[in-house]
Amino acid sequence: MKRNLQEVDDATLCLNLWLTQGLILAIAASCSLWLHGWDGTLGLFRLPLLSGVGWAAAAATVVILTSIAMDRYLPSNWQDDGSINERIFGNMSTAGIVLVCVAVGFSEEWLFRGVIHPFAGNLWTSVIFTIVHTRYLRKPLLVISMFGTSWLLGLLFELEHSLWPPILAHIGIDLVLAMYLRYTIKRRQGEEL
Repeated sequence: MKRNLQEVDDATLCLNLWLTQGLILAIAASCSLWLHGWDGTLGLFRLPLLSGVGWAAAAATVVILTSIAMDRYLPSNWQDDGSINERIFGNMSTAGIVLVCVAVGFSEEWLFRGVIHPFAGNLWTSVIFTIVHTRYLRKPLLVISMFGTSWLLGLLFELEHSLWPPILAHIGIDLVLAMYLRYTIKRRQGEEL
């Protein structure tokens, strides 16, 4: 049995990503229907006002710029997740990255904002969100970043009472940062040649 993620090949790592997101989506859908009913679940997905989309874009921009600044100006060992993100996104096609980011953003926001948040509030939902991202727990900077991002996504949900603003922000954050990561990997490999 593999003892840590470093011993798992990249294909198995990606398979685990998809299985995890499928499980999160199934839990989100079943719990949402159980807790909110059909009409309540549909209500979570009502279209936001244009201002909600603007707030989502603003929140995503803040998180993206903060993450890029952390990458450029802070020691890399403060942010190293064991190179898991590099292994997942480094050689993935653009279409693959988009698909993963949409799946992750949709399923995680439905579970955390749509199911957990209405009962636990933003603080505890953000704590749970941070803890679930276990590979970041050994790095205080990543814990703070994860909690802050979750807190912002929770504020978007509270502001609009719709899952779409946090979903759009989550997808945007993941997509831009995954593309940025792939770009920096390719640039580094080009410099090493």
